[in-house]
Amino acid sequence: MRSALELVAELPEAGLPPAHVGVAAGPVVVKGGDYFGRTVNLAARIAAHAVAGQVLVSQSVVESASPEGVSFVELGELRLEGFARPVRLLVAHRA
Repeated sequence: MRSALELVAELPEAGLPPAHVGVAAGPVVVKGGDYFGRTVNLAARIAAHAVAGQVLVSQSVVESASPEGVSFVELGELRLEGFARPVRLLVAHRA
């Protein structure tokens, strides 16, 4: 998450287009140097809801890894395409 926060902060400073990031935690399938699975799909859906300069994370990310220097603000539950249940999302910020 710290890397994602650095990325969205530094790209505009470097004159590059702003980025947005979605982060999910869980198992993935690695094949041919690429990653697949439900967790990857969830991260992509979360990223689609992030605005420029924003890092959105699922509740499972906060539960599994809350690094120092990162704070979270709850955004609420969102229904994401391909997922039966709403997903609780939080916005990550540098603390």
